Parts: sequence; structure tokens; C-alpha cells
Amino acid sequence: MHLSMFNTPFIRKSFTLLFVCCVALKSNAQEAVSFKDLSFWQTPQGKNWQIASGVKADILKDHTMTATKGEGILVNLPDAKNRANLLSKSEYGDAEISFDFMMSKYSNSGFYLQGRYEVQLLDSWGRTNPAYNDCGGIFPRRRFEPKEELFEGHAPQINACLAPGLWQHMDIVFRAPRFDASGKKTANARIVMVKLNGYVVQDNVELTGPTGGAISEKEAPTGPILIQGDHGEIAFRNLNIKAVGNNPVKMSGLQYEVVYGSFRNLVDFTGKTPEFKGTASALTWESARKDNDFAITYRFNLDVPTAGKHEIMMQAGGNSILSVNGSTVLPQKWGYSTVVRTVSVDLPKGSVPVELIYFKMDGWMPPIVKFSVKAPDASVADLHAFSSTLALTPADPIFLDAKENTVFRSFMDYYEDGTLLKRIVHPVSVGHPEGMHYTYDLDNGGIAQVWRGNFLNTSPMWDNRGDGSSQPRGMVLPLGDRAALVTLDAMTDTSGVVPAAAGFRTYGYDLEEKNLPDFRYKMYGAMVKDRIRLVNNQYFARTIELTEGTPSVPLYCRMAIGSSIVEVEKGLYAVDDFSYFIRVPKEAKAMITQKDGRAALYLPITGEVSYDIIF
Repeated sequence: MHLSMFNTPFIRKSFTLLFVCCVALKSNAQEAVSFKDLSFWQTPQGKNWQIASGVKADILKDHTMTATKGEGILVNLPDAKNRANLLSKSEYGDAEISFDFMMSKYSNSGFYLQGRYEVQLLDSWGRTNPAYNDCGGIFPRRRFEPKEELFEGHAPQINACLAPGLWQHMDIVFRAPRFDASGKKTANARIVMVKLNGYVVQDNVELTGPTGGAISEKEAPTGPILIQGDHGEIAFRNLNIKAVGNNPVKMSGLQYEVVYGSFRNLVDFTGKTPEFKGTASALTWESARKDNDFAITYRFNLDVPTAGKHEIMMQAGGNSILSVNGSTVLPQKWGYSTVVRTVSVDLPKGSVPVELIYFKMDGWMPPIVKFSVKAPDASVADLHAFSSTLALTPADPIFLDAKENTVFRSFMDYYEDGTLLKRIVHPVSVGHPEGMHYTYDLDNGGIAQVWRGNFLNTSPMWDNRGDGSSQPRGMVLPLGDRAALVTLDAMTDTSGVVPAAAGFRTYGYDLEEKNLPDFRYKMYGAMVKDRIRLVNNQYFARTIELTEGTPSVPLYCRMAIGSSIVEVEKGLYAVDDFSYFIRVPKEAKAMITQKDGRAALYLPITGEVSYDIIF
């Protein structure tokens, strides 16, 4: 059963100004905001804000959210009389902010930096072409002369918004406006980045002034956090605010030496006489003077203002080795140009020696060297030259857009939490012009991943010699790449490999109506048809049918596997702490099994089963 979802027009924001007369505290530290009470905030002028231990939003009913008494979650439940905004006691300048949030259907809120610059929070689930007023957008400025109008709004790059009732995650990096000694503004505020559910939706946006609904049109070096509470239901958890200084790590004394040759390992060129040596002001592969068959050894010092944990982020297309203070922190590893290697290192204050070795022998892959350091109390410092992020002859990206329903075959690298787990060698990626897509694994009859946004980047497949793979261009939800049909004893198996006893054999797919595939395979003696269809541009409906033969063992449709699975309401299940929903017909008797810290949701199958994947 597939329930009809919503299609609502934009709910316009009002522009109620909140004036506050108080002495604000300037924050200079990282804060994990406690939601045991409301002490972090100025006393709200309404009773709509409260502390709870759990929340639930109905995906079918407008503006419906309920809360469970307890602590750990900040929730806004406005009514006709209580619709106050929430303002922090502390003020912030440059800041890095992260939080989880959950919205009810049709809900509308906003997160204001310095109380002046709004990042939009809106239930934008299913929107095809997001605008500035959609989730992750930057709300416009407002002027009244010569006429009232909005201007300088910034739409998110894609709609990365999840369904109402799911926990979503947002990261914001903010740079405050700069002022000279006389108070004159010398630089505009910037939203350096907004990342929504793992996808960058805003990148280095300059803000010429406060956006609509600000606490003041006058800008300042610092200001409070404001959360809009007068529009709709919203809940927050895991709010972290890190005030960052303007004293980043720097680099000095950069020297390099270059050896030519095709090297697979460090020992292949250790002890060889360098072709030449030199000095530079920033790291760049261009020091090699050619784009392949070289090894560069860089030696430099990190000038560290403050001792503590520092995060080092490095990209090097080929092999790389990183040593800090005499210890290897990133051992030799080969990687694509797009792979970021990261390590957290405890650095002392002062000058710290670093050695970076980069060698490359893959002519089809463009060279790159990117090296950044994030200090505990400062913003990220890029220690590479901008030109080092570009090949000598940078290739145009080869994108595949799904302007109509599109079926595409290529290798697919499968990631979870940023970690490459496997290369799927027989995947089929299915794209829809509505901007929702999925990857199906022909080797196990499983859906590996679903995503919103654009379809595929096929550059790795076609550029130069290529490696046969493509990459999703959007917000990806990994689903485990595991077989849908399993025996009961294999319910929580995480390997993704179909046992040999199943006699699994794929029969590919048939293109049916609107050029959409029905996948077919045989296992345990039964023929299976697997149909996946997009519904209302919001979720995927899947039907698995046994079309011929009787399986030799009882089979079950495993709809989800995760760390936790909870029945939210009849027929609706939240997976992995409300990361996505599985919905079954209300008359279906779905079951949950637990084993070794894993939960699985399943239905027995004798004819066919149907369920929805909602994210």
C-alpha cells in the first residue's frame, strides 16, 4: 500500500524582529550545548520551547510532533499563544557549528548566526528544484525602499532534505564580518560552508548584510545564536558550537627533492640521487616539473600556535606517506585523486617537523597535492598552492544526467561513513529525471544505495584510460549492499555475499514501462522478480515476487539491517536511529530480530512482498 504524500506551496516566513536588551557573554571555547535544561538560552518569551528525551513527527499529518518527557533533546512545539524565538546568552564571532534536527511535515524554522544571518530549516522533502527558502538555503536580505522586496537569497546546491520525522544533520562554518579600530566594516560576513546530511549545499557565500528577520540590521563582530520558533515544530540534539580564532597553523622552511621514475614502493627510490632540489612557499605537485613518473619528498615545519589535537587532511593522487615529528602517521597508501586521507595528531606548541612523500606512476590519473591542517582553536589552514589542485591539462568532468529514466552499467565504489568498503563489480545504477536514483547489485539482488541530486559522475570511467567506475552526484544513503532474500539464520549477516548453497544466478533485467527495469534472478530453486519504482518524487516502492518454482528452504525478505530498528507507528519502522524509514502495509506482519548488536527487519515471502524506502 502506497500512501499519497504531500505537495505543498512554499510557506512564507514573516519578519518579526526580536529586540533584546541584555549583557551578552562572548564565547571563546567549544561548547557541547547541554539539553538538560534551557540554561544556555535567554529566558524564552513563550512556553513553546521545552526539553525532552524523545520526539516523533507524523510523516502524513501537517505540523504534528510529540515529545517524551526527559532530557537530551530541545524541542519547539508552538501553539497560537506561544511562538517565541530562542536566543543564546553567549555571543560568537567565527564559529563552526553542528547539530541534528528533526522537523514535522510542512514545518518551517531557521538557524541564525549572530542573530543576523539565517540558514533556512524547512521541510523540503521531495522538492525537485530547491530555492533559497528550502532547507539549507540562505534566506534573502530585505529592503523597503523604493519598494519592499527580498534580494540576495542563495538556494542550496541540491535538495538534501530528508523526510519529516527523520533526524537530519547540518554543519555550518561561519566567518564573522571584520571591523577596523574605528568600527568601520572592512570585510563582509561569510558562510564558508553549509553541509546538509553530508552534502555541501552552500560553499563560500558572502553576506553583504543581515538577512530577513534579524535581531538588528546593524552588524557586529559577535552575536548570539537565534533559532526561529514562531513557524513550526522542530527538535534539536547534539548541538556543538566551536568558537574559532584567527591564528591558524602556518608552514615554514619548505624544501623538496625530486626523483624521476615509475615507482610502486618507497624502497624503489630510497637512496637514489635527486634530479633536482628546491624551496617553495606552498606545497604543489608542480615542483616535479611533469605530471607523472616522479617521486617528491617535501620537508617543512608546522608552526603551531596552540598545543592540542590537530586534524590533518591530505589528498595525493597516487601513493603518499606522511610523517610528523619523526613518526609515520599516514603509512604508504595508493589512492584516487579524489580520496581524502585524514589523521588526528597531538601537536606541541612551536615548530614541528613534517615529511610528505608523494610518488605517482598512473598516467591516466591527474596529479594533485592538497594539504590542510585544522587546529583546535582556529579555522582550517590550506598549506598547498591552488594550482596544485589542478592537473596540467585539467579535464572537463564527464557527467551523466538522467534527463529521462536512465539505466547505466559501471563499477561502483561503495562507501559507508566516508570509508570505502568495496567495489561493486556488477551494479546497475537507475536514474530518474525527478532527481532520485539508486544502485542495484546484480551479484546479490540488493539495493546498495539511494541518493538525491544529480545522477552520475562518469569521469573515472571515461577520462583517459579510466578505471571503469562512476560516482553518485548527490546525497547518498548507503543501504548495506546486501541480499534482500535470505534464510532466517542469515538475517543479520553483514557480508553482502550470497551463500553458495543458494545457487544464486542473475538473469539481468527487463526494461518495462517508461524504460524502468525489473530485475530477475534465481536462488534456492525459485525465480524472483524485483521491481523498484519512484513514488511522488519522495520514496522508492519495492515489490519482490517469486514468479516460478518453490524455494528449497523458507525465504524471508530482509527489508533493513542496522544498529537499531524501531516501530514508530503501525507499519512504519525507523532504521539506524531515525536515519530512514521502512514502511510496510499495515496488515503485514513484519518482524525484528536482534543478534550480535545488529537488528534486521523482515517479512516471510511465499508469493510477493512490498515495502517503501523513505529517506
